[in-house]
Amino acid sequence: MENGTPLSSTSTQRLCLLHAYEALGRTLCDLADELPQLAVVVADYGRRLFLDRLRKDHPEDYVQVGIAEQNQVSVAAALALEGFCAFVPSYAAFITGRAFDQVRICMGSMKAPVILIGLSAGYDSGTLGATHMATEDAALMRTVPGVLVLSPADNAELVVMLRQLAAHPQPAYIRITGASEQSCLHAEGLPQKALRPETLRSGHDVTIFATGKICKEALHAADILQTEAISASLTEVPCLNPFDAEAARKATAKARLIVSVEEHSVRGGLGSALREALSTAPSAPPLLTLGTPLAPPSADTRPALLHHVALDAQGIAASIEAFLGSPVA
Repeated sequence: MENGTPLSSTSTQRLCLLHAYEALGRTLCDLADELPQLAVVVADYGRRLFLDRLRKDHPEDYVQVGIAEQNQVSVAAALALEGFCAFVPSYAAFITGRAFDQVRICMGSMKAPVILIGLSAGYDSGTLGATHMATEDAALMRTVPGVLVLSPADNAELVVMLRQLAAHPQPAYIRITGASEQSCLHAEGLPQKALRPETLRSGHDVTIFATGKICKEALHAADILQTEAISASLTEVPCLNPFDAEAARKATAKARLIVSVEEHSVRGGLGSALREALSTAPSAPPLLTLGTPLAPPSADTRPALLHHVALDAQGIAASIEAFLGSPVA
């Protein structure tokens, strides 16, 4: 993506105190003030997204289609092809699964620059059961030609993504995980640059790649590993498609083990993207992929589900230690 507006350390820290949907809603309201043609197309979910100011000041920019995600994508595509900057927030499980045919045709074939925003990705709505768990959404979207697939690690990154896409609309999907969890991985500010893999912690034994809010758990896991004499680096990956294969190969050049961590199935997500990137490397280290199981677990809260599938900090660290067999001296 092209360069966007940089965020200062003060701005990023303030954003990190918000629920992700409030950061999303505030940004969309601000964009409605700034852009001559903006459309936020919602499927019944709009009142939960802090869009009251947009509905009051720019009612023509707020399009309610009801609980009809397939129609939601088609309406947004029509608006986008007529020159509107079209944002489409909806449950990740429905906007990528139920509406996949519309996504494939409108965004993949017709190249409509629709910006999908997947709410409750991963286990965010785990208390509602398997119907609302979205652990294959990125895999589906990575198969649609020309669609940018983004996964912010905190609210600051989310806001930069939204603003970059508003400035340069293109077919895109943003998956939001851990919406209610406070995480500030960019406390020093987010520079004006394209969103590329960023090393958040250095280490020489294990190279961990993580995407989304689970980066926070991966960072804590690296701290746990350090107490066991295992030095782990952490690279945050905000963009899953197109995947920066060159950056991945450089980051893993000297590691003994590569690990991917994602609140998503290991099939088709970050783990698969890494495996594809490293398949052409002459002598890549072994790759351990950590993600959600194919069969959805029973309904529970996000923290409980992450613990159940060993994707909390303790589970991630334990999986890495078990793979290594013993702490690295």
